[in-house]
Amino acid sequence: MRPRPPGEPLPALPVPGGPARVVLLPVDPARLHLYWIRDADLEATLGRSDGTAEIVMEREIPGGPWMAIARAAFDWRAPGWFVDLPEEAGGRQGGDRLRARLGMRRGDGFTPLLVSNTVRRARRREGTAPAVFRTLAAPVPSPTSPGVWGVGSGSAGRSDRASVENEQRGTLGYVAFILHAHLPFVRHPERDYFLEEHWLFEAMTETYLPLLDACDHLLEDGVPARLTLSLTPTLAAMLRDPILTGKYAAHLDRMCDLARREVERTRGSREFSPVAGLYHDRLERLRHLFNRVYGRDLVARVARLEEDGVLEVIGCAATHAFLPHLAIEPATVRAQIAVGVAEHRRHLGRPPRGLWLPECAWYEGLDAVLAAAGIRYVFLDTHALRDASDAPRSDVFAPIATAAGVAVFGRDAECAAQVWSSAVGYPGDPDYRDFYRDIGYDLDHAYIGPYLDPSGNRGMTGFKYHRITGRTDDKRPYSRPAALRAVQRHARDFVARRLATARRLRPAMDRPPLTVAMYDAELFGHWWFEGPEWLENVLRRLPRQALRAVTPEDYLAAHPRIQQADPSPSSWGEGGYSRVWLNDSNDWILPPLHDAGRRMTALARRFGDPSPRARRILAQAGRELLLAQASDWPFILKHGTAVDYATRRVRTHLDRFDRLARVLESRLADSRRPGSGGAPEEVAGPDDLESIEAQDNLFPDLDPGVWRTA
Repeated sequence: MRPRPPGEPLPALPVPGGPARVVLLPVDPARLHLYWIRDADLEATLGRSDGTAEIVMEREIPGGPWMAIARAAFDWRAPGWFVDLPEEAGGRQGGDRLRARLGMRRGDGFTPLLVSNTVRRARRREGTAPAVFRTLAAPVPSPTSPGVWGVGSGSAGRSDRASVENEQRGTLGYVAFILHAHLPFVRHPERDYFLEEHWLFEAMTETYLPLLDACDHLLEDGVPARLTLSLTPTLAAMLRDPILTGKYAAHLDRMCDLARREVERTRGSREFSPVAGLYHDRLERLRHLFNRVYGRDLVARVARLEEDGVLEVIGCAATHAFLPHLAIEPATVRAQIAVGVAEHRRHLGRPPRGLWLPECAWYEGLDAVLAAAGIRYVFLDTHALRDASDAPRSDVFAPIATAAGVAVFGRDAECAAQVWSSAVGYPGDPDYRDFYRDIGYDLDHAYIGPYLDPSGNRGMTGFKYHRITGRTDDKRPYSRPAALRAVQRHARDFVARRLATARRLRPAMDRPPLTVAMYDAELFGHWWFEGPEWLENVLRRLPRQALRAVTPEDYLAAHPRIQQADPSPSSWGEGGYSRVWLNDSNDWILPPLHDAGRRMTALARRFGDPSPRARRILAQAGRELLLAQASDWPFILKHGTAVDYATRRVRTHLDRFDRLARVLESRLADSRRPGSGGAPEEVAGPDDLESIEAQDNLFPDLDPGVWRTA
């Protein structure tokens, strides 16, 4: 057991209040984390005690008492403690329920002072429950649905059961590409240039516009391509924000100007001049698409591609929060889901049928929340299905269904390695463009400076003239023809492997096997420059090999009867559980987040019918809480990339929430005083409400009642 050292400085945050309590959170099957809040009564008790502080970890015995499985001394002065369970602890395979008791030991006696919540430990092997199958209810048809197998909206795209069965007879296997498009909400209207806003600009130039262009090509050529794209609410808000789209248009203009200068600079080079010409033509086309073809509204183009049958667009939680860490306050999880669903409906015109769970993170009971929000399916990593309560009869090549009726699709590990891995996967090929060698670092600052951070810091421009070459600093010039030959080679290899898998599995299955290929969308184009061309090439090749590109909704419409089992708590992060989002670099976030969640729920319930002013304050408090809950901040803190910015964002949003909440809590306190009439609805302040609303302006239709009704 290991603490954060007592007295270690932490970022200034609102201090959680309320009665003494201890919160237990799972990190992985062998490790847990707990923190505690002390009140005056506990402080007095500790002051009178002369024993040794001790943590006792207990495991629930089904049908029997709780059994101690580990105990160790700890220090009450530490804000939190990590607990590593010993190998000999029973139930190591997981799936059991655990809790912690904190107290004082004197001799052989132990006096418990705090008892934690109960958590379910992740399984490390599948359960042995008997196989049960269930038939999922059919979805309500969408007026723009392209049908199961067709491409194109309207009746020409729809198909009846006979045509579905006919298609299945000629299909060896299904492939479902799931691309997750997400960025944290970064918007700073007070500055003309803000470094972190370029996360969005890079993704738009290198990923989102090229992917939409590829989808346009597939549609124009009548290729029966189906692709699933998650569009997170924070990303959708930025893609439609006039200030950010205006800044991006100016950014594109600067890049096109740089491209013209690069064409001139490299005119005499046989090696680099063709690459400069590539960037010039590419950027001019992207500028034309953004301004003219898409009208600066990429979300509208995504919606149209869904109507045309190329895309199925799925939703996400409001701000990509790591939901297992919020489950201690269930209303906060329900609010994240409810706001995410509402924003999807507002942007796309209909509620999502599927949801990308942030970080593919799962915990026991989440399916009930999803089902109540109308979600039919989600995606988890491979081990979530393989370690389920019952061994999936089709491994990850068919979904399972939870008790609440939510279908769970599992990631294919081979697909992940082939495309994700820069060491053994396609993106590491020596002929592909090198990501890190950029003229923003290579060229004289007097020349490149006008296109970089005005502060003078070096950075990426997107102009890269070298190929990966190998593990060497001596990089060879980039050759576009060689890179496109590698694209063709790798597309053939990917399809051939899917075909071999389908042929191997099909005889033992009652339906074509499904391969779920899940990736961050930003891999394609941003990290892997040739990724969009590779994806388009694969989608063109699949039909030639009796392989069909489908979406999860396509699959469920054709195969509604699936096995029921409970997935294991998990994520798709490093290590497969929660260690990325809960470690000694970011554990300080959770106590104030949980406290803010409790306060938000209490305020939403107390202000049942708020005045317009109170509703505005309450809604903005909700926005600030949601923004503070984003999983991006602990991720950044863990990997040490933009630590100061992530820390500032968490602290700023929690501070704004605290100030807004105090206004409402103060009015509630006043309403309880004699002679007040007991009415808390009339609220004044804070004076800077309008400026806060202008800064964090996402979710314009946010209803604070989602915390109350949850």
